Amino acid sequence: MKDYEILKKHCKRIYLIGSGDFWYEDGTIGDDKSWYYKVYSWSLLSVYGFMTILEIMAAMIGDYPEDEKRDSVTFAVSHTIVMLKIFSVHSNKQMIKAMNKNMVYICEAHEEPTLMAEKYKIVKINVLAYFSIVYGSGLFYVFEGIRKIFAGSHFVTIVTYPPSYEDDSLYSVAFRVSTTVILFMLLLTMIVSVDSLTMTYLIMFKYKFITLRNYFERLTEDFYKMNDVNPREAADKLTNGLVEGIIMHKELLRMAKDIDQAFGTVIALQLCQSSGSAVSLLLQIALSDQLTFVASMKIIFFVAALFFLLGLFLCNAGEITYQASLLPDAVFYCGWHACARQPPRRSARRIVLLACAQAQRPIVMKAFKMIQLSYSTFLQVLRGTYSVFALFYAQNK
Repeated sequence: MKDYEILKKHCKRIYLIGSGDFWYEDGTIGDDKSWYYKVYSWSLLSVYGFMTILEIMAAMIGDYPEDEKRDSVTFAVSHTIVMLKIFSVHSNKQMIKAMNKNMVYICEAHEEPTLMAEKYKIVKINVLAYFSIVYGSGLFYVFEGIRKIFAGSHFVTIVTYPPSYEDDSLYSVAFRVSTTVILFMLLLTMIVSVDSLTMTYLIMFKYKFITLRNYFERLTEDFYKMNDVNPREAADKLTNGLVEGIIMHKELLRMAKDIDQAFGTVIALQLCQSSGSAVSLLLQIALSDQLTFVASMKIIFFVAALFFLLGLFLCNAGEITYQASLLPDAVFYCGWHACARQPPRRSARRIVLLACAQAQRPIVMKAFKMIQLSYSTFLQVLRGTYSVFALFYAQNK
C-alpha cells in the first residue's frame, strides 16, 4: 500500500475521533472548521481535560485507601502527559499537513510494491499490537473494578475527586462509570491521533531511506549493464540519476528536521512517562501483599504498553539512523570510476563527492534536543528504570 493510502486512511480516523483534519488536500476528508465539528472536538478535549484535573485533585487532596491512592497518582501523571502529547500534536497540525504531502511525494516514483507491502504490514502489526496491549490493560482495570463490587466495595477504574471513597450514592456510581467510558475514549484519541501517527511516521521515514538506497543500487546495476554497450549514454544516465538521488536525499534531510519538530515532544514525553510510571507500577506489584491476579495483570499490561510504545519509538528512530548511514556506500560504489570522460561540471566523480559528503552527516533524532533516540537508549532506559525500581524497593522493603 502506498504512503498516500496509508496516511489518508489514518487521517480519516483522526478526523472521526475529533482531533481535526490533518490531510493536506482540503475538503477531502471533512471540514474541521465547521461549527458542529468544533463543538464536537472541543467538547471531547474539555471532558478529557476536566477528568485529568479531577485525577490530579484525587492524587493531591483525596483521602483513599492505599491501592486507590497509588492508582490516582499513576493516572494523574500518565494522563497529564497524554494531554500534553495531544496538545503538542494539535499545535503542529499545519506542519503535519505539509509533512503528509512531503511524505507522499518524496521517493514516490521509486517505491517498490514488495517493499511497500512489507512496510504496511509492519505498520499494521505494530499499531494493532499496541492497541491490544493498551485496551487489554483497560479491560483489566474494568475487571478489577467489578471484582471490588463483589468484594463489598464500589466499582472504580480511575480515581477522581470528587467523589470521595465513602460516597456510594447513585450519582457517584454513575460518575465512576462515566469516567471509565471517558478513559476508553481518551485512550482511543491517544492511540489514533498521537501514538500511532508518530509510530507510522517513523516507520515510513525509515523505509524512505531504504527506498533511496535501493534506488542507488539499481542505478549502479543499470550503469554497468549499459556501460558495455554505450559508455557515454551510461555516464550521462548515471550522472542524472545521482543528481536526482541527491535531491531526494536533501528532501529527506529536511523532512527529518520536520519530524523532529512535530513529534520530538511526543517522544520526549513518552520517555518520561514510560520510565517514571513504570517504576511506580512495578513498586505496586513488589510491595503490595494483597494484590489480586486481575490487579497484577492490569499493572503488567500497563507497563507493557508503556515500554512497547517507547521501544517502537526509539528502535524505529535508531533504525532511521542506521539506514541513513548505509547511503554513503551505496552512492560511492555506483560505478563513477568507470564513467567515460565528462565535462568537469557534469562529472559523476564530482557529484559522487558531493553526495557522499551530504550522506555522511548522521541523522540522529533526539529527545529534549539531548538524548539520542536509538536502540542503546532504549536499553539504557530499561536498565535505568530497573535500577530506580530496585533502589526504591530496597528502601521500602
